Amino acid sequence: MITIKDLNKSYRKHRAIRDINFSIPSATAIGLLGANGAGKSTLIKSMLNLIIPDSGHVDFDGNQPAYLPEQPQIPLSLSALTLLQFKCRNKGLPMNDARQALQEVLLSQQAWNQPIRQLSKGMRQRVSLALALCGSPKLILLDEPMSGLDALGRAETLSLFQQRKHQGTSFLMSSHIVPDMVQLCDHVLVMAHGAICEDIKIEARSVKYVKLLEKRLAHWTETAQ
Repeated sequence: MITIKDLNKSYRKHRAIRDINFSIPSATAIGLLGANGAGKSTLIKSMLNLIIPDSGHVDFDGNQPAYLPEQPQIPLSLSALTLLQFKCRNKGLPMNDARQALQEVLLSQQAWNQPIRQLSKGMRQRVSLALALCGSPKLILLDEPMSGLDALGRAETLSLFQQRKHQGTSFLMSSHIVPDMVQLCDHVLVMAHGAICEDIKIEARSVKYVKLLEKRLAHWTETAQ
C-alpha cells in the first residue's frame, strides 16, 4: 500500500497542489484526470521529491517507484540496448533484463542498436517505457505515457500495463486520453486547481464510464473557473 497524506505545494501565492490524500493498493491502477494546470504533473513530481513539497508525506512502503515523465530526457547518442544495460549495471539488475524490457514493449529488434536520435517519436516512447519497466518495479508513475504512440501502440501498451497489474504492479497514471483510463484504471481521481475533487470507481470497461469521466471533468473544470 502506497499512501499520500496531506501533500501541499505552493509557488508564492499559487497553490499548485493542496491537501492531497489517497492511497494506491497493490495491483491497482489509479488515474489522474484534469485539465492543463490542474496539478497532475506537480503531484507526481512532489511524490518523487523532484519538486520538494511544502508539507505532507508519501510512504512508498519500502518500494522504489519507477517514473515515466511526459517528456523523457534520454541520451540520444546511445542505443536503446546500451541505455537499458547501463541501468541494469547501475541498479545491480541481471543484464538480460534489458533485452526482456525491450521485447516487452515490442520495440523492433532492428532498432535496439541504433542511436536513439534515429528512432521515430513512437519508438523513443517505447524505449522510455522499457526504461521504466526494466527491473519489474512494484509501482510505476506515468505522466502521459501514450505520448507519441499511434492507436496500435496505445493498445499494445495498455495490454502490457494490464498484464503487469495482474502480476501485482501498481500504477499511477496521468493522461488526457479518457478511454485509456477506463481500460486500465480501477479508480480515477478528478483534479482541478490543485485539489482532488472526486474519486470515481471504474466498475466496467465501457463507453458509459468514458462519458461519465468526460462529464465529471467538464463539471469540475467549469466549477473551478
